[in-house]
Amino acid sequence: MEIFKEIAKKTGRDLVITTKDAYFLNALKKVAGIDIIDENVKIYTNFKNSQQKWEEEVLNLYGEYSISPFEIRNNQENYILCFSFYDMSHLLDVNPNGGVYIYSSSEAFGEEQEFSFLRLWNWLKHFGFEIHGFSVDENGRPIFEKGLHTSGHISKEELIKVIDKISPDYIIPVHTENPGFFKSMFEDKAIILDNGKNWDCKK
Repeated sequence: MEIFKEIAKKTGRDLVITTKDAYFLNALKKVAGIDIIDENVKIYTNFKNSQQKWEEEVLNLYGEYSISPFEIRNNQENYILCFSFYDMSHLLDVNPNGGVYIYSSSEAFGEEQEFSFLRLWNWLKHFGFEIHGFSVDENGRPIFEKGLHTSGHISKEELIKVIDKISPDYIIPVHTENPGFFKSMFEDKAIILDNGKNWDCKK
């Protein structure tokens, strides 16, 4: 998100985020002191009849930065919209007249998500977008471009730094393709378990 904010600033635009993103960014500010929301960031507000409590909290904090889909619709060249895969229904309110769409999240896994990408592709084509990050082949299956994916995974160097900071007694790697890395770095602290195996931490 920071990269897109920088792009928006350099091109004389504002970055528009959702209330959900604003809520998480506010939590990040409280925990880590990192403040991303400023006058160059707008918060998309669709003015529903009723807001959830967390949405009210966001609007109370950042009401001065809120922007409606109608404001965006009338000045589309002034904004970069930061919408997730599941926020695309907002395009119906914005009603964009072309533009550039960049998909930079994870690839599809499973047939159901592949169908969702086909639906997304059709909507983007309907609005006349130039699409980057993925395309759809003649069978309706998504093909993902390399180089645009933004990973949410931590780097090895950062991971080592975090583990050293926490200084745990034991490390049990999960969701990794290379559990041996932990063994090589942390030796006896690293407990490598086969799938379905248990470990008694009271030993």
